[in-house]
Amino acid sequence: MIAHGSILSKVGASSKPGAIQSTFVDQARLAHVVLAASWAVVFILISFMYAYRRALVLINPLQQLGILIQDTRKELRTWARRAQRAIPLLEPDVSASSTTSPSDSTHDLARTAFFQINNRWTDGTKRAVRHAMSFAGRYAEQGDYEVSGVALNAVVGINAAYIESKGKTFYANNSFVENPFSSDGFINDTLEHLRQNLQSGIARRDEQQIEQTLQAMAALVRVYLGIDYSSPHASKSHAQLAAGYLASAVQSVVPHGMADVLLEGQRLMGQSAQYLLAHGDPNDIATLSEKIALIACTGCAKEDYRPVTMEGMAQLANLTFDLLRSGSRDIHFAVGEVRRDVALVAKLFLNVPDTPLSSSHSTFLGPYYSSTSMQSLRSRLTALANAISEAPPDNTDAQSVIRNIERWADGLYQTEKELLLEAVKVKSHFTFDMIHWITGVTEILLAVSNAPVCDHHSQDELQKHARWLVATLTWIPDDKESVTFVENFQMTESLFEAAIGARNRGCDEIAREIGESLLSWTFKGGRYQTGWGILERGLCGLAAFAVNGGDEDISLLRTAVVSKLTGTSAPEQEIRDRTAREILGRVANLYRQGHWSSRIEMAIAQSDHAKLGPLLREIAGLLSPGMAHQTHTI
Repeated sequence: MIAHGSILSKVGASSKPGAIQSTFVDQARLAHVVLAASWAVVFILISFMYAYRRALVLINPLQQLGILIQDTRKELRTWARRAQRAIPLLEPDVSASSTTSPSDSTHDLARTAFFQINNRWTDGTKRAVRHAMSFAGRYAEQGDYEVSGVALNAVVGINAAYIESKGKTFYANNSFVENPFSSDGFINDTLEHLRQNLQSGIARRDEQQIEQTLQAMAALVRVYLGIDYSSPHASKSHAQLAAGYLASAVQSVVPHGMADVLLEGQRLMGQSAQYLLAHGDPNDIATLSEKIALIACTGCAKEDYRPVTMEGMAQLANLTFDLLRSGSRDIHFAVGEVRRDVALVAKLFLNVPDTPLSSSHSTFLGPYYSSTSMQSLRSRLTALANAISEAPPDNTDAQSVIRNIERWADGLYQTEKELLLEAVKVKSHFTFDMIHWITGVTEILLAVSNAPVCDHHSQDELQKHARWLVATLTWIPDDKESVTFVENFQMTESLFEAAIGARNRGCDEIAREIGESLLSWTFKGGRYQTGWGILERGLCGLAAFAVNGGDEDISLLRTAVVSKLTGTSAPEQEIRDRTAREILGRVANLYRQGHWSSRIEMAIAQSDHAKLGPLLREIAGLLSPGMAHQTHTI
């Protein structure tokens, strides 16, 4: 058995080479064939993996959107080349029928005619937008916001490619003559698709889908601002249309309790208004400014929307500051509209009960009116005024900013007076912000008027507006409750600082007028027992102010004090006697060094005591003639 098995194995071994050799004639090629077969197997595996990965790529929605954009751009470029080739055929007919309007002189009329003849040239592009919006809606419902965001970006990209291909064939709206070419069907369809997508998000309360749609609308505003209307004076009508859709979309979110979405909408509206201001007419921002204010007012009715009010005031402050820096020569209407929008929000919000410790009025209206925040409008205006003061006399940009500040300040006193009186009426701590904002802006206007780059006309106008603005502080009601409340916020100190600031800037006439306002306030508040010593502190401050001004100011102060004391609203004799004793006590301590707790104290310490002491004694004698002998013995 063993021998038989060995024989079979030998026969099998000897038969295998024969079988292989019958397949391959030449044994030398066997190695090459095996190597080729091995590489073939490897190639098959690589091809399989490549095909598998390719299949995965093709079903990836992000890749599909990329392909969609590429195909759409390719199609638009094809139409643009066709229009270019057709120009020689269309130019004679177009030139024969063209009008002589200067606004049409640079339009591509031949291309316009080509697109009118081939009016279905945008069908493929519209279909691509529908597909992209379908992606955005479907994947947003599934919670895949990465894909929905890319889809909306694809819509924006398609619109940019469309504008590039259409070229100089866009026509702006005309206020007097209706232009049938001003309406663009593709742009209208795009904005309508976005509106429907936003409504779908609102129905499902999908905040992220809503925010992505709002961002796409804001992006389209920037894209449409790049449209060439073939005229430097043409309105950016399509960008305004997109901005209108954006504003309406944000407003439609208000009833649904989505504060975060409203905050994002406010920011996007503010940014869009800034883009319109930078690339269009300043008047174009009026609609957005009004919508921002109206949405900001929702914080007056709903506490959860208070941050929306704060963001709205921040955006209005940004618009005001950007208008002042704008290169446009006519911002009067736009800046007036923004100022009225600010006043609307502030007046309505003052009806909300103020919190006792941390004033909600000051907090949520602070982005515009705060005097302590480094991000507020006043802080930025101060930096701008400092830059203007350092500008050389021939700086045209600084001159343009000065003209804008002049237009902004025109009529500013009206809204600020109304807000100040309303704040005092409701006993809001916002009164502090208004007092310091008024005096601070007055100082800014005077600083700008004294800049070397400011011409005489602008200087006179700015100083006039500063005079009217600071005069609003004289409208404080003269009842005891109002006077006591206002003095809590250092009204006497604020007026004194404003008078000193005006004098330091060389505006002596305005400084005297502010001094008169301080005198009026001193006797208005000095009639009551408020605990603040308004009469004594005010008269001491006025004396120091007069001494630093010279003999003429001292004489004017004497006359004014006598006039006030003989008037019908003079303080009672008891108050005058006590004030006289306090003034005499202050005279006795003039030469003592101490801590300066206020600007009035500092001015008294730094004044010429040889003149100040006798003047204060004389004032004390006028207040209390019965103490006249003390004025000579002390």
